[in-house]
Amino acid sequence: MASLIGDLIAAVLEFAFWAAWEILPALCFFTALAVVFAATLGKVTIERRGGRIGWTGVPRITRSPQGRMVLSASLGVIIGFVFWVIVVSAAIIFHAYQS
Repeated sequence: MASLIGDLIAAVLEFAFWAAWEILPALCFFTALAVVFAATLGKVTIERRGGRIGWTGVPRITRSPQGRMVLSASLGVIIGFVFWVIVVSAAIIFHAYQS
């Protein structure tokens, strides 16, 4: 019985890590898409080509024919991740010094 419960816990944890690994890049990408567009008033954008959004890829910065700077999707994921790290850190610090 104990091994069954241990296997169930291991399966749930494995599923949670898999889901986080698949969902986190998309969350970071769409966060960066909104934050970068709003912060630069539309002068910088993140490319949205059909493909897989992920951590890997060549982080590159190009310029479009319209004059906008275009960041690669992987660079967008990194920017979004940094944004969420700052938000969570600020929330933890604010909560720690609240009392």
